[in-house]
Amino acid sequence: MSEPLDLHDVAVAVDAATEGLAPAQVGELLGLLAKGVRAHQMYRANNPVYQRFVEGLRQAFVACWAYTGAIRLNVEENAFRFGDQRFVIGEGRDNIAFLFYKDGVRHVTFLPGFEDELEGFLDVIHRAKQLGPEEDDLVTLLWEREFDSFEYGYIDMLAEGLDIPDGSDVELQPIPAGIVANELASGDYAPGGDLVTAPTGMVTTPAGTISRENFQEALYFLDPVELEALRAELEREWSRDLKADVLNALFDRLEDGSPERQDEILSILHQLLPVYVGRGDLPSAATILRELDAILKRGGVFDAGRADRVARLFEELSSPAVLGQLVQVLEDGGMQRNAEELGFFLSHLRPIALPALVRASELAGSEVVRSRLQSAIDRLGERYPEQVLGLLESEDEAVVTGAVRLAGRLRLVQAAPAVAKLLDRPDPAMRLAVVEALVAIRSGAAVGVLQNVLDDPVREIRIAAARGLGALRYQPAKARFEALIEGRLVRSADITEKLAFFEAYAALAAANAVPLLDRLLNGKGLLGRRQPSEIRACAATALGKIPVPAARTALEHARNDADPVVRSAVQRALRRGEAEA
Repeated sequence: MSEPLDLHDVAVAVDAATEGLAPAQVGELLGLLAKGVRAHQMYRANNPVYQRFVEGLRQAFVACWAYTGAIRLNVEENAFRFGDQRFVIGEGRDNIAFLFYKDGVRHVTFLPGFEDELEGFLDVIHRAKQLGPEEDDLVTLLWEREFDSFEYGYIDMLAEGLDIPDGSDVELQPIPAGIVANELASGDYAPGGDLVTAPTGMVTTPAGTISRENFQEALYFLDPVELEALRAELEREWSRDLKADVLNALFDRLEDGSPERQDEILSILHQLLPVYVGRGDLPSAATILRELDAILKRGGVFDAGRADRVARLFEELSSPAVLGQLVQVLEDGGMQRNAEELGFFLSHLRPIALPALVRASELAGSEVVRSRLQSAIDRLGERYPEQVLGLLESEDEAVVTGAVRLAGRLRLVQAAPAVAKLLDRPDPAMRLAVVEALVAIRSGAAVGVLQNVLDDPVREIRIAAARGLGALRYQPAKARFEALIEGRLVRSADITEKLAFFEAYAALAAANAVPLLDRLLNGKGLLGRRQPSEIRACAATALGKIPVPAARTALEHARNDADPVVRSAVQRALRRGEAEA
């Protein structure tokens, strides 16, 4: 809500004695408002730090409504006035009162309910700070927002202090045409227009005061070489990385400064790092980490207290709140060209970052994001294997699943018993991850439990376990595979699962598997019936993977089989054997 002010009304002070509201309360409220404006500028809307500032400001407004029904403030050039008290909020461009004053706002009023419009108000202030000279002003932004609980009064800046005549007493007279002719005839002019002589007693006219020299170029002007040099300097200045120069200056002062200056610079860096991470500015964040890491390793710059302060800064970067912002930027595609800086940043994280990173990698919707996070997770896991073991006991299913995959990628033998215990979990994704991890770890004691997974209710888990046992040549599982191949479970499975079991059996039993496979391929039952086509085809494929003469002989017996499915599988197996020979 807004109202234009009469110029005489602007000088009238707004009544500040508002039902017992103390000036100290107003000062505290305006201080919180300034912090809220800065937080809106530095953080995203979902950032916990920003939400904490906004909630504190909202509660401050609610507390004021117990004493007053409206908070009315005069707007001066660099301060808000409440009664006889002046409150300067911010400095320079960050002075909120000046932001209102320069666009003509002369008083503002906050009403109950403004706390519900608070974030919209902060957004308007943030946008007003970024407006260019040719864009709308603050009054326009406030008018577009249509606040219900915020009122303001403004004046027309163009008319302020001007006494504009109404023009009723001005009478314009026409200029006779002869005056121009008489003026031209009043003197003699050279061809260039210069006045040479004027008749005695006549005043020189304005036309006689203008000459050609008035329109000549300046005596000193830039030649093409100088213009090019000036253009190059301007281009260099425009393309200069100002942030990098500022950060370098801060680190120069950090190394040479007094303890008080070091504290101030560390506070600045403490504020900048989360902002850079939240905005996806990894080059700037990596620069800060690189310099601080180099200073810590070199030693001699910080005392023990300030070194601990820098170490705590690295710990804070590993917090879930900061990493959540980083993952969000990654998901939004804001770091596609900063893979090197991202890797450098992630390499400086502390072990407390592992749970958040593992969870993010499991829930990431992008394969690129998942790959980048996993590279950082692997580096942290290699440095802190005990942390990986701790994650296996987490209550978060996503964290446990990611920790299982991590243990498998790192081949942590010490994690095998804890990983094997997770085969009892109901989540199929976790059980599949456990099977793959146990196969990757290659621990004999842990691999043995995979035999119990060969009859898992989930097809993908059975296939993974069969292929894993076959790849590891786990001989104790031979009898188990023989029973399954001739049993009902494998016979009712699809062709992919059948092949996985037959090939795994051939891999671990080798030549000892030929009699059973030959019987399934070429044998007949009591009534002269042969095995189903898919079983015979799988047996032929498995025989083709056993490089012994007995296996080839069994295949040769079925080379011309009447069943096209079987015949095709036999011929492929024979060609495979010939190629390997």
